[in-house]
Amino acid sequence: MPVQPIDLQTLFAHMNQVGKIQADLKEGVILQQAEKGNELVKETQHKNKSVNETGSAEEEEAKVKEKTPEEGSNQKQGEKNEPEEKKPKKKNFYTDPALGKNIDITS
Repeated sequence: MPVQPIDLQTLFAHMNQVGKIQADLKEGVILQQAEKGNELVKETQHKNKSVNETGSAEEEEAKVKEKTPEEGSNQKQGEKNEPEEKKPKKKNFYTDPALGKNIDITS
């Protein structure tokens, strides 16, 4: 179907309206993002300033274990109770004492 001259006249008459609508749509997206950002900032500020409810007490009680005297006597006083897997292993490596001390300036 070919474009008739009357169709072009109608389209050109509405070009400024279409441009305004497209600009409003683009600005609307930006304004929505800005509004969501402001809401998020307000929520985080409210959380930071308010007293928050803690988790259930049962979870905290499960984390705390009291040592029995038998467990404490097997370890040294300053040593922490960590499994051997978590302790960092020392790597054995050797260095050359003369390495890095001599500078060759004859080139």
